[in-house]
Amino acid sequence: MCNLVSFGKHILQKFRSRTPHRPRPDVAQSVRNSEATAPQISIQGSNAPSRQSLPAELEEPFEIEGFTELIEIFSLEYQSERSFQRALLDARRAWEQWQDYMEDRDLDSCIASYKAALHCCPTGHLDRAEALHSLAIALHKRTQRTGDLVDINESIDYYRESLSLRQDDHPNQDYILNDLSSALSSRYEQTSDIADLTESIIHGREALSLRPVGHVGRGATLSNLLIALGCRYKQTCDITDIDESIGYGLELSVCHPHRGFILNYLSGALSSRYKETGDIADITESIGYGREAISACPDGHPQRAMSLSNLSVALDIRYKHMGDSMDLIESINHDREALSLRPVGHPDRALTLTNLGAGLHSRYNQAGDLSDLTESINLCLEALCLRPVGHPDRGITLSDLSVALDSQYNQTEDIADLIESVGHGREALLLHPVGHPARDRTLSNLSTTLYSHYKHTEDIADITESIGYGREALSVCSDGHPYRGVVLNNLSVILYLRYSLTGDIADVIESIDYGREALSLHPVGHPNRGVPLNALSLALNPRSNKTGDFSDPNESIDCSREPLSLRRIGHPERAAILNNLALALDSRYKQMGDITDLIESINHDREALSLRPVGHPDRALTLTNLGAELHSRYDRTGDVNDLTESVNHGREALSLGAVGHPQRAAILNNLSRALDSRYRQTGDITDLIESINQDREALSLRPVGHPQRATTLGNLSHALNSWYRETGNITDLIESINHDREALSLRPVGHPDRALTLTNMAIALNLRYDQLGDFGDLIDSVDHSQEALSLRSVDHPQRAGILNNLSIALDSRYKKTGDVTDLIESIKHDREALLLRPVGHPDRAITLINLGVGLRSRYRQTGDNIDLAECIASFKDAAAHALSPLSLRLTAASCWVFTTRTHDSASLSEAYSVLLALLDRSVLLARSIHDRHTRLKSDGLEVRLETIAVDAASWAIHTHDLEGAVQLLEQGRSIVFNQLGYYRTPMEDLDAINKTLADRFRAAGAAMDTFMLSNQAAKNEEGRVEDSVAMYHKLAGQWDQAVEEIRQIEGFESFLRVSPFLTLRNAAASGPVIIVNISQYRSDAIIIQADAKPLSIPLPDATPSTVGTSVLNLSQAVGGYLEDDKSDQIIKSVCQDIWHIISEPIVLLLVNTLKLATGSHIWWVLTVAACSLPIHASGPYVAGQKNLPDRFVSSYALSLSSLTRARTGYVPAISRPRLLIAAQTKAEGETELPNVNEEIRAIYRQAENVTVLEGNQCTKDAVLSGLKDTEWVHLACHGHRHRTEPFKSYFSLRDRNAPLTVLDIISNGLPNGQLAVLSACHSAAGDKTTPDEGIHLAAGILFVGFRSVVGTMWAMDDRDGPVMAEAFYKHMFRNGPSKIDCRDAAKALVMGVRELRKRKVPMERWINFVHYGI
Repeated sequence: MCNLVSFGKHILQKFRSRTPHRPRPDVAQSVRNSEATAPQISIQGSNAPSRQSLPAELEEPFEIEGFTELIEIFSLEYQSERSFQRALLDARRAWEQWQDYMEDRDLDSCIASYKAALHCCPTGHLDRAEALHSLAIALHKRTQRTGDLVDINESIDYYRESLSLRQDDHPNQDYILNDLSSALSSRYEQTSDIADLTESIIHGREALSLRPVGHVGRGATLSNLLIALGCRYKQTCDITDIDESIGYGLELSVCHPHRGFILNYLSGALSSRYKETGDIADITESIGYGREAISACPDGHPQRAMSLSNLSVALDIRYKHMGDSMDLIESINHDREALSLRPVGHPDRALTLTNLGAGLHSRYNQAGDLSDLTESINLCLEALCLRPVGHPDRGITLSDLSVALDSQYNQTEDIADLIESVGHGREALLLHPVGHPARDRTLSNLSTTLYSHYKHTEDIADITESIGYGREALSVCSDGHPYRGVVLNNLSVILYLRYSLTGDIADVIESIDYGREALSLHPVGHPNRGVPLNALSLALNPRSNKTGDFSDPNESIDCSREPLSLRRIGHPERAAILNNLALALDSRYKQMGDITDLIESINHDREALSLRPVGHPDRALTLTNLGAELHSRYDRTGDVNDLTESVNHGREALSLGAVGHPQRAAILNNLSRALDSRYRQTGDITDLIESINQDREALSLRPVGHPQRATTLGNLSHALNSWYRETGNITDLIESINHDREALSLRPVGHPDRALTLTNMAIALNLRYDQLGDFGDLIDSVDHSQEALSLRSVDHPQRAGILNNLSIALDSRYKKTGDVTDLIESIKHDREALLLRPVGHPDRAITLINLGVGLRSRYRQTGDNIDLAECIASFKDAAAHALSPLSLRLTAASCWVFTTRTHDSASLSEAYSVLLALLDRSVLLARSIHDRHTRLKSDGLEVRLETIAVDAASWAIHTHDLEGAVQLLEQGRSIVFNQLGYYRTPMEDLDAINKTLADRFRAAGAAMDTFMLSNQAAKNEEGRVEDSVAMYHKLAGQWDQAVEEIRQIEGFESFLRVSPFLTLRNAAASGPVIIVNISQYRSDAIIIQADAKPLSIPLPDATPSTVGTSVLNLSQAVGGYLEDDKSDQIIKSVCQDIWHIISEPIVLLLVNTLKLATGSHIWWVLTVAACSLPIHASGPYVAGQKNLPDRFVSSYALSLSSLTRARTGYVPAISRPRLLIAAQTKAEGETELPNVNEEIRAIYRQAENVTVLEGNQCTKDAVLSGLKDTEWVHLACHGHRHRTEPFKSYFSLRDRNAPLTVLDIISNGLPNGQLAVLSACHSAAGDKTTPDEGIHLAAGILFVGFRSVVGTMWAMDDRDGPVMAEAFYKHMFRNGPSKIDCRDAAKALVMGVRELRKRKVPMERWINFVHYGI
C-alpha cells in the first residue's frame, strides 16, 4: 500500500510532465497555418504532442492518509494552471487583434501575456517549449517592425531554449529550426555578425533535411536558406554558397506560389556568379529570369522594384561585357522605374540611387551627354547621405561618386572635384579591405582618379600609386571578370604616362600588352572599343620612336582611325580621338618624313580645336598640340605663317594655363620653342628674350626630381646659346653648359632623348671653345656629337642635325690641329646631312653653308678648283633657298661674296646683288624702326654690312659698270628711310587704272607705317590684342601681296624696285651730284649729270684709314676740348686733307672737263665715314688759292632718290610762306640759350607772316601741330644726338620728358613743308655705326616732306644764331614777297656763313652749317 501523500506527489510529477491535451498557443498555430503561402522568410511554430494514457504505476493502490495535504497540493497546481490558461487566452486574443489591425499595442500586449504565461509554466512543464516558441515568434515580429536589437536577441534565446526542450525526433523540430534560422538571419542583417549567418544556414539546412520534397513547409525553408546563403556569399565570396543558393532557387522557381520573388532572387544570384566565373551563360540566364520576374510582378506588386533593380544590374553587366548600348538604355530605364517605387524613406532607395548613378555615368562615358554626368553625381550624393559612416554599402557609393567627380573634373578642371574624388576613393578603399567583393572596382576607380590627380600636381608619386592599385585590381579581376577590360585599359594609359616621364621602355611595352588584351575584350561593334584603341594608339607611338619599328606608328594610326569612325561629329570624345590620331600621324611623319601625314595631323587638330571652344578645359592641350605640329611644318616648309600661327596658339594656350595650371610648364616649353624658332627666322630679339623667360619659369615649375626637368633644361640651354651669340656674354654660355650637364645626368645611357642632350651640349662646348680656346671643350664637343650620332639611325629625323654639329666641331678641330682627316670627315658628314635635307627643307641652307666652308678649307689646302666651284655653288644655293631662315640665307650670301672676292670673282656681281636684296628683305621684316636699324649692323658675317653697298659699288666701278655702281649704292644705303618711303608712295598713276588696288596698297602701307612707328600692340578684327610679331607679319603679308599685284600691271613692273640709272640721274637736274664712294678695295667719285653718262674719278688716297683719321681728328677738334686756336688749326688741317684726297680731283674735273662755272650749285652724296666730313668746307687754305666754298655752293643729299623726291612736284610759293618759329631759351634740364630771343627778332626784321611758339607754348604737340600748317619752320633750341639709337635724337622743348625726336617727326606727314632751318646742335649729325643710313634730325625733316633743310654737324654756338638768321632770311626775302623760293636756301646759307667769317668766328663755328635738299 502507498502512502497517500507520496502517491499524490508522484501523480503531480507525472501530471506536470504529461498534462492532458489543452488548446495550443494561437501564435505558433496561426503562423504554422500560413507557412505554405509565406512570401518571405517564414517564422514557423511546432505542434504539441498528442495525448497518451497514464502508465500503469499510476494505477497502483495507495493509502488514504495525508489526504488533506494532497488536496492542498492539487489546489495550488490547479490555480497555477488556470493562470497559465488565462494568460494564453489573453495572448491569443491580442495576437488575433494585432493580425486584424496591426497596431503595435496589440503586439506588445501579446508579448506581455506570453511572458506572464511563461512565468506560470516552470521548467519541465509540458507546454513550456511551445510557449517559448510562441513568445519568440512574437518578439521576432516586433523586431521586424521596430528593429529593436533587444527583442531579436531575446527572441533567439527563446528559440534556442525551446529547441533544447525538444528531442531530435520531435515531429515539429523542423519548425523551430526554420524559425531560429530566420531569426539569426534577421539579427545578421542588423549586426553583420557572420557567426549568426553561419548558424542560421546550419539550422536551415537541418530544417530542410526534415522537410523532404512535397513537404508543405519546404518552400519556406528553401526561401530562408537561399537568402542566408546569398548573404554569406556577399561576405565571404565563397562561390559554393552562391551555387547552393542558385540550386535552391531553381527548385523553388518551378511551382512556388510567390514565383516572382524567387525569379528575382535567381536573377541577382546568377549575376553575382557571373562576376566570379565570367560565364556569359549566367548573365544571359540572369536577364531571362529578371524579365520573367518583372512579368510576375506587375505594377503595384511589392516585389516589382526589386525585380527591376536586379534586372537592371544584369543588363548593366552584360553591357559592360558585350557593349550593346540597348542593354545600358534598358538598364537605366528599369532603375528609373525602381527609383520611382522607392521614394524618400524607402530602405532600398540608396541602392537604387547608386545603381542608376552608375548607369548614367556609363552612358556619359559612351555618349558624352553632360546632363547624364551631372545627374549621376547628384544621385550618388543623395545615396551617400542615406549611407552614413558605418553603413555596409557606403564604400560602393563613395567609389561610384569618386569616379563620377573625376569625370566632371576632366570636363571642368575644377580642382575641388578632383580633391573630393580622391578623398572619396581613398575612404572607399578603406571600407573594402582585401577579400571584399567590391575591392576590385574600388581599386580601379582610385587608380583612375590618382591619374587625374597627377595631371594636376605632376607628382610622379601619384602615378606610382595609381599603377600599384591598378596592378592589384588586375590580380583580382581574373580572365572573364567584367571589370578586367576597364582595369587593363586604365593600366595601359597610366603606364604610358610613366614612360613619357621616365623613358623606361619596359613601361611602354607593358602598356602595349595591356592595351592589346583590353582591345581583345572589346570586339568590333563594342561601344567602348574606342577606349582601348585610343590607349593602344598612344602607347604604340613612343615605342616606335624608341625602337624604330615603323609598324607601330601604322598600327597606332589604325587604332585611332577606327574609333574616330565611331565618334561622329558632336560626340564629346571625338576631339580626344582626333588629338590622338594627330599625334600618331605626327609621330609617323617624324620617322618617315611624309608631309601628307603632317598635313593630316594638323587638319585633325584643327577640327579638335573647333570642338573645344573658348572655355573648354582641354582647349589649351589642343592648342599646344596644334602649335607643335605647325612648328614641325614650318621646320619642313619654312612657311613663316605656320610659325606665326604656332606662336599664336601657344600664347592662347598660355593664357588658359595660368599660374598654378598643371600643364603650364608644358605650354611654356612649347611656346618657348616656337619663339626661339621665330627668332632664328626673323632675328627679332624680343622673341628670344621671351623664350628665355618662359624657359626659366618652366624650369621653376619643374624642380629637381621632376620627370620633365631634363626637357626644360635642354630648351633653356638652347635659348641661352642663342642669347650668347647675341651678347657675347660668356656667363650665358657657361649657364647653358651647366644646364646641359644636369640634363645629361637625367638622361643616362638608354634614355630615348640622350642624343638630343648630347647634341645641345656639343654645340655649347664648341661655342665656348671658340670664345676661350680651351681645346678640351672641342674634344668633348666632338665626342658628344659622335655618341649622339651613334644613337640615331640612318633615317632618324634628328640625324641630319647631329651630322651638321659634328661637322662644325671637326672643322674647328682641323683648324686647330691641321689634321686633314678631320676635314675630310667633316665634309663627308655634311654631304650625308645634305641628302637628309633635300630642297625645301628649312635647314638645307645651314648644311650647304657648312659644306661650303669645309670645301673652301680643303681648296685652300689642296688648290683643287673643283672644291672651290662646289664651295661657291653651295653658298649660292643656300642664299637662294627660299624656305630657309632669312638670317641663314644672308650668312650664305656673305660667304659667297667673301669667297668670290677672295678666290674667284666670276659671280661676285651676282653675289653682291643677292646679298643686298636679302639685306633689304631682312630689314623690311623687322617690326620696329629700332630693329630695322639694328639689322644693318654686322652680326658675325664674313663681310661687313655697314660697308656692303660701297664694297659692291667698288667692284662695279672696277668692272667699269658705273651705272650699276650707282644702282648698288641706291639699293644698299638709306635703307630704313627708303623702306618707310615705300609705305607712303603716291599712287595717283594707279588710281586711274585700278583704284581699288591703289586703296588697298595705301591701307596696307598705312597699317605697316603705323605699326612700325607707334610700337603699339596690334589688334585683330575682334579687337583682341594679338601677338605683335604675328600681327606684323600678317600686315606685311598683306602689303607684299598688294605690291605683287601692282607689279603684274603693265607699266608697273618695276614698282618699288631699285630705280634704273636713267631715272636716278634726274637727281642732277639742277646741278651735278658727286657720289664719294669709300671702300676697303678702292675709292672713287662718280659724277652724275642729268643728261650724260656718269664719270668716275679714282681716289686712291681716300682709303677707309685716311678718311677715318680725318674723322677722328675732327671729332677731337669740335668736341670743345681744345682752345679755339688749336681747334682751328686741326680743323684747317682736316679740311686740307679732305681737299687733297677727295675734293681736289673732283673740282678739277668739274672745272676743266665739265666747265662748271664758279658759284654753281653742286650736291654731295657721301658714304660711310666720309659722311662725317665737312667736304663743303674743304680746300687748300693757302693764300692765293680758292677753297671749295669759294668755287661752288655745296649741298648734301642722303641719296639720289631722296633728292629726286624733294624736287618732285615742287612749285615756288606765290605768296609769303607761313613761317613757324619754335624757340626754347630755357628748356627743363638744359642750359639757357640767351641769344634765342635776339635770333627771333632778327627773323622778324626780315620775314612776315610769322608765328612764334616759345617758352611754355613750345611743346612737342604744339610744334608738331604747327608743322602741319606751315611751309617754313625755324627751330631755335637745344639739339641732341643719340649715338646708338639715332631715331631717338631730339630737340629739347618745354618738357624734359617730352622732347621732339626723329621718330616723332617721321611719324607724321607734313605735306606743306618747304624750308626748315634747324638752329640747334647736332641737327645734321648721324650715328657713327651706320653712317650710310643718314639718320638725324635734318634727315627726318626731309623725309616727312620738307624740301630744303639747314642743319648743323656738331654743337652750335648760341651766339651764331642771330647772325646766321639775319643774313639767311635777308637773302631769302631779297626779292620781296612775290619771289620767295626755298631753292635759294643753299645760297642763303652761304651768305650767312660769309657773315660769320666776316666776324672772324672760329672755323669750327662757320663750317658747322650744312644744307640738305634742293
